[in-house]
Amino acid sequence: VEIIRFIHSLWINYDQEMYYENGENSVAARAHTTTLNEELGQVQYIFSDKTGTLTRNIMTFNKCTINGICYGDVVDARGEPVEITP
Repeated sequence: VEIIRFIHSLWINYDQEMYYENGENSVAARAHTTTLNEELGQVQYIFSDKTGTLTRNIMTFNKCTINGICYGDVVDARGEPVEITP
Protein backbone atom coordinates (compact mmCIF):
# COMPACT_ATOMS: atom_id res chain seq x y z
CA VAL A 1 0.00 0.00 0.00
CA GLU A 2 2.83 2.40 0.84
CA ILE A 3 4.34 1.82 -2.61
CA ILE A 4 1.07 2.91 -4.23
CA ARG A 5 0.99 6.02 -2.02
CA PHE A 6 4.57 6.81 -3.02
CA ILE A 7 3.78 6.43 -6.73
CA HIS A 8 0.73 8.70 -6.35
CA SER A 9 2.86 11.36 -4.69
CA LEU A 10 5.36 11.15 -7.57
CA TRP A 11 2.48 11.41 -10.02
CA ILE A 12 1.33 14.64 -8.35
CA ASN A 13 4.88 16.03 -8.31
CA TYR A 14 5.47 15.40 -12.02
CA ASP A 15 2.02 16.31 -13.37
CA GLN A 16 2.58 19.17 -15.83
CA GLU A 17 -1.00 20.40 -15.48
CA MET A 18 -0.86 20.80 -11.70
CA TYR A 19 0.96 24.11 -11.36
CA TYR A 20 0.21 27.75 -10.68
CA GLU A 21 1.49 30.11 -13.34
CA ASN A 22 2.25 33.61 -12.09
CA GLY A 23 3.98 35.60 -14.81
CA GLU A 24 7.67 34.70 -14.66
CA ASN A 25 7.19 32.36 -11.72
CA SER A 26 5.52 28.97 -11.94
CA VAL A 27 4.87 26.91 -8.85
CA ALA A 28 4.43 23.18 -9.36
CA ALA A 29 2.33 20.98 -7.10
CA ARG A 30 4.44 19.17 -4.54
CA ALA A 31 3.26 16.31 -2.38
CA HIS A 32 5.05 16.64 0.97
CA THR A 33 3.51 13.43 2.25
CA THR A 34 2.60 10.11 0.68
CA THR A 35 -0.90 10.27 2.20
CA LEU A 36 -1.85 13.44 0.30
CA ASN A 37 -4.50 11.68 -1.83
CA GLU A 38 -6.18 10.30 1.28
CA GLU A 39 -6.09 13.70 2.97
CA LEU A 40 -7.60 15.40 -0.09
CA GLY A 41 -10.39 12.83 -0.06
CA GLN A 42 -11.42 14.05 3.39
CA VAL A 43 -11.91 17.70 2.36
CA GLN A 44 -15.50 18.75 3.08
CA TYR A 45 -15.37 22.52 2.50
CA ILE A 46 -13.52 24.65 0.00
CA PHE A 47 -13.43 28.40 0.65
CA SER A 48 -13.22 30.61 -2.41
CA ASP A 49 -14.24 34.03 -3.58
CA LYS A 50 -14.47 36.19 -6.68
CA THR A 51 -12.47 39.19 -5.45
CA GLY A 52 -9.03 37.62 -5.23
CA THR A 53 -8.56 37.78 -1.48
CA LEU A 54 -7.61 34.12 -1.37
CA THR A 55 -5.14 34.51 -4.23
CA ARG A 56 -3.59 37.57 -2.56
CA ASN A 57 -3.44 35.74 0.79
CA ILE A 58 -5.46 38.48 2.51
CA MET A 59 -8.38 37.08 4.44
CA THR A 60 -10.87 38.94 6.63
CA PHE A 61 -13.61 37.22 8.58
CA ASN A 62 -16.98 38.78 7.81
CA LYS A 63 -19.60 36.25 8.73
CA CYS A 64 -20.43 32.59 8.89
CA THR A 65 -23.52 30.53 9.51
CA ILE A 66 -23.46 27.50 11.78
CA ASN A 67 -26.65 25.50 12.23
CA GLY A 68 -28.70 28.42 10.90
CA ILE A 69 -27.20 30.98 13.30
CA CYS A 70 -25.33 33.84 11.63
CA TYR A 71 -22.12 35.04 13.32
CA GLY A 72 -20.18 38.21 12.46
CA ASP A 73 -20.93 41.73 11.34
CA VAL A 74 -23.25 41.84 8.36
CA VAL A 75 -23.62 45.19 6.59
CA ASP A 76 -25.30 46.26 3.38
CA ALA A 77 -23.77 48.28 0.52
CA ARG A 78 -24.18 51.54 2.49
CA GLY A 79 -22.43 50.12 5.55
CA GLU A 80 -25.66 49.87 7.56
CA PRO A 81 -25.95 46.84 9.89
CA VAL A 82 -28.33 44.18 8.63
CA GLU A 83 -30.20 41.98 11.08
CA ILE A 84 -30.45 38.38 9.98
CA THR A 85 -32.83 36.02 11.70
CA PRO A 86 -32.53 32.25 11.28
